[in-house]
Amino acid sequence: MQLLSFTVLSAGLLRVLLIPDQPVHGNSYTNDLCPCEIREKLLLEDPTAEVDVAIVLAADMSGSVNQIEATLQREGYAAALESPTVLNVIKEGMHGKIAVTFVEWSSRGSLKTRVDWTVLSDANDASVIAEAIRKKSEGQRRDPHGAKTSISYAIDVSVDAFDKLPVATLRRVIDISGDGTNNDGSSLEESRQRALQKAIVINGLPIGAEVENGETTAEYYERHVIGGAGSFIIPADSSAEFQWAIINKLVREVSFISGDTRS
Repeated sequence: MQLLSFTVLSAGLLRVLLIPDQPVHGNSYTNDLCPCEIREKLLLEDPTAEVDVAIVLAADMSGSVNQIEATLQREGYAAALESPTVLNVIKEGMHGKIAVTFVEWSSRGSLKTRVDWTVLSDANDASVIAEAIRKKSEGQRRDPHGAKTSISYAIDVSVDAFDKLPVATLRRVIDISGDGTNNDGSSLEESRQRALQKAIVINGLPIGAEVENGETTAEYYERHVIGGAGSFIIPADSSAEFQWAIINKLVREVSFISGDTRS
């Protein structure tokens, strides 16, 4: 497996960025992401470092998402993280830093980690992360993602991802975007409850206004996906509206503007 790895050191924090060229399979998350090429020596100078919030950005890349929509999603996430609005909110936090990881998911067992846990505090950090999200890879051109949609699997691997978090935080958020219902993998409710039992908040960004089994995607996410203190959804009627939605979502998550508590 070929990986491109960046390491950025600032203010005593470990910042690691991995861009795998192949999808990751199974629930081990990034355990298999070795060997890798290290551009700089890894160093954790301050193991007590803390961020204001750690967010797993989990993007749906199942069969219902075509290449144009996939590109719009990636660009939306990249541009949102570079947005002055988001960066200003991050700067105003108690620690002035957040941690993010960006994964793409589809059917059970199909996951691609495009950005491993990385500390984001300024425009330089945002630029590196955004470049990784936008970067095309051989795996992307071969369209490695599965056709089905397993939101339960996305939640499971996101929960496992927090075991790899290299910094401390009091808030952990799974940020799931998607355009369909759970139709593969284990029980969505069981995966959701596993996250909530660990005090992990699940927020949703449902895409599109299609109706399935009498529910719109937004209604499905609100009833079956999100959960935890202050959890919420911000719908995007189309992939073209995704950037606006994710900017508003990140602002709310970083500043912790509370909504209804769902359990």
